[in-house]
Amino acid sequence: MKYSLWLMPTGELSARLTEIIEDLSHDRPDLRFEPHVTLLGGLSGSELEFSSKTREVASVIKPYQIRLDKVDYLDEFFRSLFIRVEPTRPVLEANRKARLIFHRQQETGYLPHLSLMYGDFLSLTKEQIISRIGREFQRRFEVCAIYLYSTEGEPKHWHRVGEFPLQ
Repeated sequence: MKYSLWLMPTGELSARLTEIIEDLSHDRPDLRFEPHVTLLGGLSGSELEFSSKTREVASVIKPYQIRLDKVDYLDEFFRSLFIRVEPTRPVLEANRKARLIFHRQQETGYLPHLSLMYGDFLSLTKEQIISRIGREFQRRFEVCAIYLYSTEGEPKHWHRVGEFPLQ
């Protein structure tokens, strides 16, 4: 099974982001997902082991803020259209600690972001969407928990395994 560690906004910000994601995936409801910033992804193994390690990660990270910045895109299916996260010290340190606990220290190039749309789209299409929703997205949210998600298969099958409050 595949798993990911997610950081998720709550309240009004979560509702607004969900609305944007649902609007952008109206033609592809199978590609809808909950708004999240991936702390660590692509984990293969057992739910029991990852629950234990996620609890350990949550025990060594203090609550911190995520600052959402500009809407951007890449030519990648899962980073097709997203909001960049300011790579502050707490954001990068949380990823470093998670990689250490999950024995993934060799990985580099963490690009903290909150996806808005998955898929293969032309840059022109993405630019048109950005002109509609706006490029600036100056919002922030408090990270108070890490969520372990099963990310096996298509996004419509992804689901929350557990919530682990930060200490």
